[in-house]
Amino acid sequence: MSAVEAFETVTNWIVIVGVVILLSVVVVSWLASIRTPKTAPVGSSKWFALPVRAQVGAGLGVIVLFVYLGYRLWIPVPLRLSPTLSVILGATGLAVFLGGLFLALWARWALGAMYGVSTSSAAQLRVQHRLIQHGPYAFVRHPMYLGYWLVFAGVMLVYRTWTPLLLLAMCVPSFYRRARREEQALAEGFGDEWQAYTARTKFLIPFVY
Repeated sequence: MSAVEAFETVTNWIVIVGVVILLSVVVVSWLASIRTPKTAPVGSSKWFALPVRAQVGAGLGVIVLFVYLGYRLWIPVPLRLSPTLSVILGATGLAVFLGGLFLALWARWALGAMYGVSTSSAAQLRVQHRLIQHGPYAFVRHPMYLGYWLVFAGVMLVYRTWTPLLLLAMCVPSFYRRARREEQALAEGFGDEWQAYTARTKFLIPFVY
């Protein structure tokens, strides 16, 4: 086995294990949080009006659908790259993927019991919610979404297929709207504390935006 083949094999295993860990953490966290008492949603969404069983069923159905479509669309993007450039993109993509994975998991750990699910049109806080300001939240207000985007971008650079490209195209605007809706809920829930927090942190990209 050549050095390039060995690198590709190791990369494949790292990406597979990383994706499985991230997806498992997201699903388990969502299921664990779904019955936790929450405040009234800020915004309007039919999702939060559904019974718990319907939310679980619909959510798991969407996950299965995305996995299936991701499998079906795992088709290379028509790019002609030299072997050297392909290796460079693969190594860069792996670094971006690992950075995004670490950031998303770090953000989830920092959130602890405050983790919750929002939609593009509505967000709700836990009863007795606390404003998390440590870990990655000391620098940026939505590190988990940034981590997800980096994961997708890293997979795109490594494999250059349609699946991560379409996920980026779908999730970037969707997560952006969710972040804005969550900020609306947090602003209503924490008032001056939220304003002070936003004054010293960035929205999505540390030290930039």
